[in-house]
Amino acid sequence: MPPEAKQAMLADANNRGYTPFAEETLDPDNQAVGDTKEGFYFGREVPKDSPEAKQPLHGPNQWPSEDLVPRFRATVTEYFDAVTAVGHKLLRLLALSLNLPAHFFEQYFTRPMLALRPLHYTAQVSAPSQGVFGAGAHSDYGMLTILATDEVPGLQVHLGGSWHEVQPIPGTFIINLGDMLERWTNGLFKSTLHRVVNTSGQERYSIPFFFEPNFDTEVECLPCCVSKERPAAYPPTTAGEYLLAKYAATHAGYDINKKANMAHGDAV
Repeated sequence: MPPEAKQAMLADANNRGYTPFAEETLDPDNQAVGDTKEGFYFGREVPKDSPEAKQPLHGPNQWPSEDLVPRFRATVTEYFDAVTAVGHKLLRLLALSLNLPAHFFEQYFTRPMLALRPLHYTAQVSAPSQGVFGAGAHSDYGMLTILATDEVPGLQVHLGGSWHEVQPIPGTFIINLGDMLERWTNGLFKSTLHRVVNTSGQERYSIPFFFEPNFDTEVECLPCCVSKERPAAYPPTTAGEYLLAKYAATHAGYDINKKANMAHGDAV
């Protein structure tokens, strides 16, 4: 897409739309500049006149015109629906692994916060010692991330005190566990600390799909993961509250109060 078309789709009050290069800084303490990537956010489609659209992070998507990118919306929607089904299957596996009924988590995913985020990383070589990263070190904020990537390396995960390359395998997904799953399981499942470091000097493309609970879901340590020897290590929060705080801390273009102000006529 030409730059002017992307700029016309800048992320809105619902965090739907285009995020420019360096707009996101995922590791502010260790980054000198923002991430060397650009991307789009496409969420679960919520009509503007729906009561659900009054909630933060909920509303209609921004789409490029059919003339500009033919069949883009149809293609993205088809993929979105397919990967959503994968997410629900993974929920059942997680529940069974905790000796819970297979459909235990489904009650929290009836109106899930879903985000598909196609990303384009520049060819700029990262310089970690100088605070330059494709994506700064972070863990994902929600339940699960279902990640598709091209063949260009760059993704690294932190294990055992050091960083390890994740080699792309064609035809597979990479699954990241998120912060909400760690909180729900009282640390039994750990959120995946990861980053992107460009060592190849090549452009890179990836498509993470963020699979998160309903906005108002209360996330607190599950009884099956708490004991006298392992007391709850995380205070309760809600899925929406947690995501809003994280977006506000890492996205220069996201204003946590913008939607509320618009609802009261304070912004246009």
